Amino acid sequence: MEHNDERYSFNSNDLIYKVFIYKKQLIITTLIGAIIAIIVSFLITPLYRSSVVIYPAPSLSISQELIATKDAAKKESMYGEDKETEQILQVLNSDMLRTKIINKYNLWQHYDIDSAHVKYPNDKMMKKYQKRITYKRTEYMAVEISVLDANPDTAAMIANDIATLIDTVMNQMEHKRAKEALQIVEYEYKAKEEQISMFKDSLRRIMEKGIYDYESQSEVVNEAYAQAIASGNTKGANRIKEQLDTLAKYGAAYVSLRDFLEFESEQLSALNQKYKEAKVDAEQILTHYFVVNKAIKADKKAKPKRAIIVGVSTIATFVLTFIVLIFIELVNDFKRQEEAKKQE
Repeated sequence: MEHNDERYSFNSNDLIYKVFIYKKQLIITTLIGAIIAIIVSFLITPLYRSSVVIYPAPSLSISQELIATKDAAKKESMYGEDKETEQILQVLNSDMLRTKIINKYNLWQHYDIDSAHVKYPNDKMMKKYQKRITYKRTEYMAVEISVLDANPDTAAMIANDIATLIDTVMNQMEHKRAKEALQIVEYEYKAKEEQISMFKDSLRRIMEKGIYDYESQSEVVNEAYAQAIASGNTKGANRIKEQLDTLAKYGAAYVSLRDFLEFESEQLSALNQKYKEAKVDAEQILTHYFVVNKAIKADKKAKPKRAIIVGVSTIATFVLTFIVLIFIELVNDFKRQEEAKKQE
């Protein structure tokens, strides 16, 4: 005996037919789903969005910006590029900035996270923070700081404070390094000053011996000595010979010290410039961004979108109900076929 092993193969007409058959069940469950979605959408706390848009500034040091020399790097644009944008995004995602915002606005209480009783409180705070506070690069290479909060005033204040903290965090990191550089340059500068002072004292003692300009003095004294010898002035020649002996004894040291001091003075001048630049970098503050749009209090909620919630939930309820009904029908049909086989 042959058995009918046909399987369901639906087409569009079958689907429309099934919808018609189960229209009562579908209408009831879809209405229930829509009503529940409406109730839930009104129970969700509305959130308001405030955003700050900033452009990064060029990443020159403060000394290059304020006391730049001819050798300092020059920027054609007053705005930063990819590198500066990435730096700001990295700072925005830093633990230092996040901790400052969490502490200032007591986000543990504000987000209703009990760190003493909740399991993995830091992980929960991180997820909540990243969900409510987001950063992104715009298509025009700016950075947008966006904050969602149940209080529109708080959303605007957090967004503006985050922008302000960019300079605070970046300057703290830069000043730490700049102060270390200042200490090194200051040490080298003072050491060079002491070295030059010591050699100046040595040169002064040589000059006290009567040596002021070795080259010109040697020429003049040698000429005078030759004239004294030629004229038979033995007494005068002996006095001049003493000067020649002094020049011979201290002349080399005089020339060496003089040339060395000239070279070291140039080095001291270069160190002095570096010292001034390092001092500016360590003590002054320069902004790292320009504000394009400041965050303001939102007068319209950003979330939830009740129409979208209700619409999606209603469609999902309809589809799910239809699938369940078809599944139940297939199961019942399978059972009937199994019973028919047993009876045969």
